[in-house]
Amino acid sequence: MYYEINGNILPQVRLVDRAVLEPPYVHKKRRPDEYILYVMRKGTLYLEENGLAYTLSEGDVILLDPDFTHQGIRASECEYYYIHFRHPQIYRRSEDADFGRRGMQLRSESLQECSGSYLMYRDSWLCFPKMLRLRTGKSYLKILSLLEDAVEQNQNQMENYKVSCACRFMEALVEIGREAVSVHALERVLEIPDSYRKVQKLLHYLNVHYGEPITSALIEEKLSCNFDYLNRVFKRTIGKTIFVYLNETRIHHARELLGTTSMKITAIGYRVGFQDESYFSKVFKKYTGMSPARYEKMISQPGYAKVTDAVATPSPDTVTTGAGPSL
Repeated sequence: MYYEINGNILPQVRLVDRAVLEPPYVHKKRRPDEYILYVMRKGTLYLEENGLAYTLSEGDVILLDPDFTHQGIRASECEYYYIHFRHPQIYRRSEDADFGRRGMQLRSESLQECSGSYLMYRDSWLCFPKMLRLRTGKSYLKILSLLEDAVEQNQNQMENYKVSCACRFMEALVEIGREAVSVHALERVLEIPDSYRKVQKLLHYLNVHYGEPITSALIEEKLSCNFDYLNRVFKRTIGKTIFVYLNETRIHHARELLGTTSMKITAIGYRVGFQDESYFSKVFKKYTGMSPARYEKMISQPGYAKVTDAVATPSPDTVTTGAGPSL
């Protein structure tokens, strides 16, 4: 079982705090009218929900569902964070097999997004399992830190404290979802083609290092893979060759700099990875239909209205039927 939640909408957090249980305490039986997330810090918590038993220890995360009754099975000695919240668009999925596919699909799509576009907010769904055993490393510590901040924000009750608390909690959910996808990928490493993993790794590398000199030889070295083969796989997966994708990324960032800074065109070209100004101008014109100088002049004209991407509105089916986002 796993859940999808619309990340464009902040959850309504009612309670967030730490709980410490000691024997002979047994978690009480209840069916809440809200979702409850537990993140274990230490010890062991024995729970049952909807007839399924869970033994939770350090690093474990579980989402308790308002459609089910949960209760303690036996006395527990433990410490954990709890977050009681509601959300208008959270959907339960019953097929565990779909979680990995959905999570990897979201990760792949995200790596290909234009980070400077409002369209990146379209269908921003988080995906995370009913229960997750976190590896108690960097990600786990970050989640604990975010929840501790959420507790502090909820307690100080300064203006907009609920908004600040919800932001920390949502960020923690993002981390939980990312870690769940990574854990899933590691568990099924033999089922995921090596070529797919290399394409994802290369996308991440190009998105981060686009401003540096990048050659086919460097890519072969970084990915330990023949460039021609990788280029064919990349085109089959992404729909364009490696250097077409790289140039699109570079020109996108160049347009951002032309529109938001007073940097010289030569400096901008160098910043986004072009060592030669004439070549930068040639590539820029190929992708935009005009030279950098003309583009800069156009966007600086009084009354120029920059065309921006509109935030997509979910369809009525997505919002009202409970079906959630289409796969």
